Amino acid sequence: MSKFLWGSATSAYQCEGGWQEGGKGLSNWDVFCHSEENSVNPVTGDVASDVYHRYEEDIRMLAKGNQNAYRFSLCWTRILPNGTGVVSQEGIDFYNRVLDTCEKYGVEPFVTLYHYDIPISLFKSGGWENRETAFAFIEYAKICFKYFGHRVKYWATVNEPNYETYCCYGRGNYPPNVQDLSRRWKAMYHLLLGSAGCIHEYKKMNLKGMIGIVSDSYSIESLVDNEEYREAIYNADLFYNRCVNDVSVLGEYPQDFIDKLSKEYDLSYMLPEDKVIFKEGIVDYLGINAYDRTLVKPYTTGETCMIANNTGDGVTKNSTIIKGWFELDEDPNTIKNAWGCELYPKSVYNLLLDLKDKYPKIPIIITENGLGYYDECIDGKVNDQYRIEFLNGFIYWIKKAMEDGCDVRGYFVWSTMDLYSWINGYKKRYGLVYIDYEDNNKRIPKESYYWYKKKIKEERF
Repeated sequence: MSKFLWGSATSAYQCEGGWQEGGKGLSNWDVFCHSEENSVNPVTGDVASDVYHRYEEDIRMLAKGNQNAYRFSLCWTRILPNGTGVVSQEGIDFYNRVLDTCEKYGVEPFVTLYHYDIPISLFKSGGWENRETAFAFIEYAKICFKYFGHRVKYWATVNEPNYETYCCYGRGNYPPNVQDLSRRWKAMYHLLLGSAGCIHEYKKMNLKGMIGIVSDSYSIESLVDNEEYREAIYNADLFYNRCVNDVSVLGEYPQDFIDKLSKEYDLSYMLPEDKVIFKEGIVDYLGINAYDRTLVKPYTTGETCMIANNTGDGVTKNSTIIKGWFELDEDPNTIKNAWGCELYPKSVYNLLLDLKDKYPKIPIIITENGLGYYDECIDGKVNDQYRIEFLNGFIYWIKKAMEDGCDVRGYFVWSTMDLYSWINGYKKRYGLVYIDYEDNNKRIPKESYYWYKKKIKEERF
């Protein structure tokens, strides 16, 4: 496993489709997307990019683009339609066919166990707020290791425990669509408990691979350098980064984080016996989803509030106030996309150096990096030079960080093809390959696909 991983990434609900095929059970996103609550961009992932039927075409195209790895997630309810209990042989067979195809084209599968889509039965029983979900997840993971562990050398337990719970319980734009940080911290705790338990079970099986977690981590920065701003940076680092990364890499929560939470919330769900689970579930690598930096300033006034631009109108501001902790700031001099994402590639360099200082012995894999945009296909071509510039900048700064001592083992573009971008719908496109949703999901490689193919051939990491 010494080769540098060059690839791209997807997740099951966002690209597979086939929502009622192959014995698949329902997830929270299946139900949410068919509900009245799905009102911002009222579309579904029922068909999505139709990868369920076209995975060979996609993996072949990926391999022809010089990519040697494909990161994708398993759909929990394809394997366990009810979330627990009877295993679906159809689901096992489907993912074995995907792995067969990866092997056929010389592509390393990089498999995520959970990427936002929890079985509806568990969701209705409290989801990740329910401690039992963590142990149901561990049992699901053991099944995946049993059937696929000998074929998959790179595993990720969960995708973005910070961002998922931030949206579910902070912004309230992902199901269960509530705004209550006390519930957020409880759900995140059980996500991380389940992750640690999965890692421990994997290592008990003596499988020859690496297992880690995928963390959306940010370079926390400010426009002013003084004591108050440095305190805001410290608080935001706890809020976004260390609440996941310390637990995953060091096997314990930061004590100052626990001290801050205990002043505001009931933490009785954090049981003493869980400390052993966290210590036994330390990751082999840390997966980092790197998109932009987080600019902060000191908290001034007002109640906790998180607002997201999910319309891509270029006007709505992404804003966050965490009472007593920090507020988000904005740099008027940087370019942003229509959803308010700052285009600032150097952020990944700053982040990697910070991670090296905090966790000097842990390898890093960039598990996602991409740019959402309103891509247009004109005369059968997509000239996405803005994406090329963005990705090229990130790769430049990743290479610079490696030269400065950061142990980076791989890089995955988000995403392999255009897909359902959660609450943002289908107009926000990330893919290296354009999906024509009006023409039978026709695949059209973008200019960024050809650029990435050449870049991989030229780079020597």
